[in-house]
Amino acid sequence: MKKTNDNTTNKNKYEISLEHSRINFITDLIAPAGNPENATVPTYITILCTKGHGELTLNGLALSINKNDMLVCAPGDIVESKGISDDFESCGFALSKQFYDDLTHIPLGLLNTRVYISEHPVMTISEHAAHLFIQYYELIRSKLSAPAPTKHHQLVTDLLLEAFMYEFHDALEITTNARPVHFTSGDNLFKQFLELILQSHPKPRSVVWYADQLNVTPKYLSCVTKQCSGETASAIINRYVLEDVKRNLKRPEKSIKEIVCELDFPSISFFGKYVKKHLGVAPKYYRQNLGVEI
Repeated sequence: MKKTNDNTTNKNKYEISLEHSRINFITDLIAPAGNPENATVPTYITILCTKGHGELTLNGLALSINKNDMLVCAPGDIVESKGISDDFESCGFALSKQFYDDLTHIPLGLLNTRVYISEHPVMTISEHAAHLFIQYYELIRSKLSAPAPTKHHQLVTDLLLEAFMYEFHDALEITTNARPVHFTSGDNLFKQFLELILQSHPKPRSVVWYADQLNVTPKYLSCVTKQCSGETASAIINRYVLEDVKRNLKRPEKSIKEIVCELDFPSISFFGKYVKKHLGVAPKYYRQNLGVEI
């Protein structure tokens, strides 16, 4: 991808601003026609056209993008600009694979919308959704590019990104008004499993507990989870538990003992071994790497 700071004409505005390891910011990704360097998308991107008009092809499919149209691309997609209007402006996000995986694994009850997005790479969103997108874009960018981060900077930005994902997803569901798709009993069980994990606090770490709540056997739950997501039930549970662990470790006012009690670990020793196994370092050193005072 080519980066330029030429602001003399909108047709030459083409910038990817690398601000964060998980999320980057995009300004006018659709470059002038004939620029071969912008052909292959390197990561997951979501771009909102805020002004003007553009023509492009995505994997050979001819598309147009106008104000309040959102373009969604995945790594390896081939995007070629066919021309943009003089007043064309856009903004958006580039997401790392890990962050994209984290977002798509959070249960929102909107699986039909995800299918809709995959089938409609350009969609027109409501004025409200577009306004929401721009608000969060500006706020998240200002937080991540702050010259002197505060003590809770990482925690605040992580929670802000999560809030954006939830709120924009809700607005998007209303906008798309996607038709419900048929889900199998396995799909529905997997969805209930994810929702149960999200709603539980502290989160139990046993597959048996979730299976009991869902009135199925642990073996059946694990089988369905593997079929629906490619991951084991245990791996998914651990991922959500670790999100709670990391979020708490980023809060300097909380002691390790308080975190152990809040997340229902049997002991500080067990908690330390769990964190080291899954994060590679002991809780104390994880905090030190974040710059959190012990």
